[in-house]
Amino acid sequence: MSSRWLGNLRQTVRHELGYIRTQLRGLGRPGSQQRLQVRQVAKATLAAVTAWFLADRLLPRESIWFAPATAVIMVHATVYQTLTNGLRRVSAVAAGVILAGSIGHLLGLSALSLVLVIPPALVAARWHRMGRHGTDVATTAVLMLSFGAASQERYLLAYIIATALGALCGAVVNTVLWPPLYRERPDLAFRRLAKHQSDLLSDMAESLRHGWDLSGAPDWERQAARLDSRLAEARTAVADSAESRRYNLRHYQLRRLRRQADRDHAALLRTMTGVGVHLHAIVHALTHLDPTGTSQPDPSDLSDAYARDYADLLDLLADLLTSQIRHADDPERVRELLSRADRQATRIHERMTSEIQAGEVDHPAGWAISGSLLTDAHRIMTLIAGEPEAAPGL
Repeated sequence: MSSRWLGNLRQTVRHELGYIRTQLRGLGRPGSQQRLQVRQVAKATLAAVTAWFLADRLLPRESIWFAPATAVIMVHATVYQTLTNGLRRVSAVAAGVILAGSIGHLLGLSALSLVLVIPPALVAARWHRMGRHGTDVATTAVLMLSFGAASQERYLLAYIIATALGALCGAVVNTVLWPPLYRERPDLAFRRLAKHQSDLLSDMAESLRHGWDLSGAPDWERQAARLDSRLAEARTAVADSAESRRYNLRHYQLRRLRRQADRDHAALLRTMTGVGVHLHAIVHALTHLDPTGTSQPDPSDLSDAYARDYADLLDLLADLLTSQIRHADDPERVRELLSRADRQATRIHERMTSEIQAGEVDHPAGWAISGSLLTDAHRIMTLIAGEPEAAPGL
């Protein structure tokens, strides 16, 4: 028991040390997430100190701490979040103060005052415009009543001003000093997604090249399932990049250039989403050939020659997926790979047609699966080429 506990402890320590090393290495890379977080921490500290300095000179002593507390939580990951959440927090606090002041002035702190304050505060908190700061309506109202400040108009007004002052300091600091701009995130996410898709295609090609070896089918299904999470990461990265440019002073310097990038990212996201759909279809078709995971398909249904030709096509598609991301500035390379893949797909299609016409393929199950595999591969090609989808050879 003790040895097992020590083993788990060592594994946990190694994991945490590895995490620390990763974070330290990230600090040495320009534009890394770690450097961004350090800047955000420094900005939050500066915003809090500035808010405290101003509140100390403008507001009563007992309400000063609200300003730096608000300033810290207003330094968000994007300028847009800082501005919108700042407005929401100030609005929520003002609503809570007004509600507590109205009831507390008449009844003070009592069970009846809580009964009258909490329900409308929670109703206001559920207004969608408040976002995650909706709960500030109820907490502010209850705090004001609990502190006995609900009947002190000067304190209530100072609380609202301190909150607004903190939000303003956080907004100014986050907007003016190194406003976060996630220009590289979509490209990194697309590279990871393309590599994942390419690895899956290469794994299937390697197995098919050895004559319908489907022993790796369970792993293909797991890889295909992970594609969805990679695609979600890419979609989030594109959305984060777009949001980080809203009201961002750094973005305005590159506006014309980034408009084209927005269109490119949106188009690439649609392409990669479609590719993922057809990759799932290819994996499903191959696993359908061997539902038990133990037996080889009947050679009379599908030929080894088709498997080898299809493996070559999958390899070309794998190269094509990585090239469209890594060599986006070299369209000639992408066109060459597309041309080679198209010739390979056409060759497979023509061979299938001639075999069917000659009566060399007798099992309809083989026709259906072969056609399905080839159609999905060709649709991946047409998605990358940006053309209307069509069946090969038509």
